[in-house]
Amino acid sequence: MTDLLGGIAGNTPAQERHLDPVESGRWSSPGVWFHRQTLSVQFLLASSVLILLAAAVAGYLISEEVSKSTAHDRAASTALFMQSILEPMAQELDQAKELSPATLVKLDHLFADEQFRSRFPYFELWRPDGTVAYSTSRQLIGRRFNPPAGLVRALSGEVAADYADLSAGEHTLRHFSTRYLEIYSPVRRADSAAIVAVAEVHEDTELLHQEIFEVRLSSWIIVAGASALIMLGLFGIVHRGSATIERQRQKLQQRADEAERVSEEIRMLRDRARLASLRLTDFNEKLTRGIGADLHDGPAQLIGFAVLQIEPARRAKTKGEREQSLEAIGRTLEEALREIRMIARSLLLPDIDRLNLEQVVARAVKLHEARTATTVLVETAGARIALPTVIKTCAYRFVQEGLNNAHRHASGNDQQVTCRIDDAILTLSVRDGGRRPGDPAPQGTSDGGLGIHGLRQRVESLGGTLEFEPGPAGAVLTMTLDLGGGMLDE
Repeated sequence: MTDLLGGIAGNTPAQERHLDPVESGRWSSPGVWFHRQTLSVQFLLASSVLILLAAAVAGYLISEEVSKSTAHDRAASTALFMQSILEPMAQELDQAKELSPATLVKLDHLFADEQFRSRFPYFELWRPDGTVAYSTSRQLIGRRFNPPAGLVRALSGEVAADYADLSAGEHTLRHFSTRYLEIYSPVRRADSAAIVAVAEVHEDTELLHQEIFEVRLSSWIIVAGASALIMLGLFGIVHRGSATIERQRQKLQQRADEAERVSEEIRMLRDRARLASLRLTDFNEKLTRGIGADLHDGPAQLIGFAVLQIEPARRAKTKGEREQSLEAIGRTLEEALREIRMIARSLLLPDIDRLNLEQVVARAVKLHEARTATTVLVETAGARIALPTVIKTCAYRFVQEGLNNAHRHASGNDQQVTCRIDDAILTLSVRDGGRRPGDPAPQGTSDGGLGIHGLRQRVESLGGTLEFEPGPAGAVLTMTLDLGGGMLDE
């Protein structure tokens, strides 16, 4: 058992607490970092370490002494209280081995008090030979046990305080599971210093632990407060001396940082402008070449064919031959006009400024279904939001080109458009079911579109990515675009 008068405070949960060292980060060269700080910060760091060490040592020593003093005073006052009550009753044990029935009744009445019993739930009166002369637990009266260490010390005249040894015979007999505070107090003869018995009380430790914790907490608060006042007073003196220097250093540093930041922004803007100009030039050049190729391969060829039909119409010998030639010329010119209108329609977008992303996708799909007489499955999630026009235009062109490719290369089989926005990430994909036996061969024209390369340029100019995955079971065209950076707020 742990001796409380020598170290009872060491058994409380409060004493087991300790100050963890303050983590101050890791630097490759702490000395260099320290000397870069202001004088006031250097002083604060150095003085904090010294004062905290001194405060920790002082607080520990003070709390230990106060805790020991509290436990000693508690045990001494309890022993004095028990001696004043039990000494007249225990005088019988000087002449007899047992207490009289009248004394037993008095003791039963005393320890039956509810307030008394709540603080001291168990009590034993020991004879010097280890026999229990009285106990609130009736089964112990008259039984002899090995004298506990506290009983031995009390027989030598000391007031002993120990935690209960749960393995002791008097405790195992009662099936103790709580380590009560045992206070042993010698009971002396009225006319001499001879010890006739030892009174043992079992005190509930909750109040004692709470009292010791409050005393410890108060002592730590006082030490911490005094240390903080000393530190703040000294720091205030040093801080005033270094404040002017620090303000000037910060102003110079801010100006240097601002100049460097502006220079970096100008460089980045210049690079972005040059790259954007190159991309725009390249994009426009490819767009122009695409339009020229479509006009040359389509309407120009038809118009050229119509021009060749004019001469046969002039040389027709009969009215029927002339009418037949003119009819062929008219059909050819109508087809050329139709292709010119198709090219123009592919270059012009419908009014999408007031539409959200879901409506833009639906508009592109609807026009494709009307133009090709095919069906497209559409799946959208989180796309009912307003976006900048440039993004909606890119999405429209993506769906338009993707569906054109699906109709041209897969005869429009199992066309599907998926549009999702998750965590400000736009994912737009177009897939088809591939060509089937009996389907016509892929058409050679692109209906005025710019192809995958043109789409890639458009998507990458917005910071996105474009992926094309061909396969025998169908092709998948996917566009991914990060809508962060304020795009969702526009």
